[in-house]
Amino acid sequence: MLFNSPLVLLVFIPLFLIAYFAVPGIRLRNAVIVLFSIFFFAWGDPVFVWYVIAGTWIDYMIIKHVLMNPTLSEEVKKGGLVVAILINVGALLFFKYANFFVDQVQPLLHMIGIEKPSWYGVALPLGISFIAFHKISFVLDLYKQRTSPPASFIEALLYILFFPQLIAGPIIRYHEISQQIRVRTHSAEEFIAGFFRFARGLGKKALIADPAGEIANAIFALPPESLPSHYAWVGVLAYSVQIYFDFSGYSDMAIGLGRVVGFRFPENFNQPYTAKSVTEFWQRWHITLSNWMRLYLYIPLGGNKVAPWRMYFNLWIVFLISGLWHGAAWNFVLWGAYYGFFLTLEKMCERRGWDLPMPGVVKQLLTFVIIINAWVLFRAESLDYAIQLLGRMYGLIPQLQPTTEPFALIFPPHGLVVIVVGLLIAVIPLPEALH
Repeated sequence: MLFNSPLVLLVFIPLFLIAYFAVPGIRLRNAVIVLFSIFFFAWGDPVFVWYVIAGTWIDYMIIKHVLMNPTLSEEVKKGGLVVAILINVGALLFFKYANFFVDQVQPLLHMIGIEKPSWYGVALPLGISFIAFHKISFVLDLYKQRTSPPASFIEALLYILFFPQLIAGPIIRYHEISQQIRVRTHSAEEFIAGFFRFARGLGKKALIADPAGEIANAIFALPPESLPSHYAWVGVLAYSVQIYFDFSGYSDMAIGLGRVVGFRFPENFNQPYTAKSVTEFWQRWHITLSNWMRLYLYIPLGGNKVAPWRMYFNLWIVFLISGLWHGAAWNFVLWGAYYGFFLTLEKMCERRGWDLPMPGVVKQLLTFVIIINAWVLFRAESLDYAIQLLGRMYGLIPQLQPTTEPFALIFPPHGLVVIVVGLLIAVIPLPEALH
């Protein structure tokens, strides 16, 4: 179920809020959240909801009987932590990357004369990437004693399955909301503020992201060699608008709905297209993912407290993993390497005190060009398509055949207006209430 679907807006959310506020006490209200979250997940993925529940039960048992057991040694607790992480990482690798791995291995097997193995493909559970990161945060935060453990399995399920953030985040670390799961307040002011935040996100999604997405989809469905350069540029700009307003819109809806029922989720976007460097972009885009990667991956690898070459290596590792986390395809790997390169370059320049003497607006424009190039890698169905489209954008690959699609059909006036308005909102620094 999508947040902007009539079924969710007119039936699911009203029924959820009625049930939530009809029962007294935090425990019963938490139970309502869990029941509706299970239904939300099962509606789109009825088979794997049991996998998520069972996986959360295993995490909860390891936390309760191993990590929080004062009679056990530190070595045993660390072993329990490793087991929990391996289970969750192993599940993510299997469900999300098994098909990709088999696709890469099959040509090698064919070269050495081995027949194609039987493989039926692995279905991808709903929200598996977000769930995996939440579950890893769950066990790590409690092992590090950043907060107290859940008082019941219901509290553990609430953290993992809470439906507002299930599809597109934000990625919430357990210690950020553990106290809110047990104690939270409700008021008319918070309800109204959450409602308007939800409405703002819905407006981003329905009024800007979806119309821009229609244009982006039309362009990315055409062969790159048939596209004039300006078609390619407008299509990529349309996708840049779409993904920002779609993703930040979903985050707004999740944050708003959470606030309606008393939760304060962390912010996930802060006008990322106003960034004047790639480093600043990642401090503003999908902030909760950047924070998760920094806390649970970059810092354990040594962060910036190591030799320069190792710090650069750490950055590459983090963004290669980030690329694979977003999708099991080579273009996502290259997307991660692309950002790893620019972040490393900026770190090297920063260490040497190099700063190009140019106006801030020029830095912002150059950063934006780097970003939209990355979106080509992110959106394209294959690495070959991405390379060809980038070639057409910059005139490096000739237009081998004229497009049969007229400009006015692909880019209707209202669609162009949406792109322009979306870009203006995205690139011009605005007060928080307007972005």
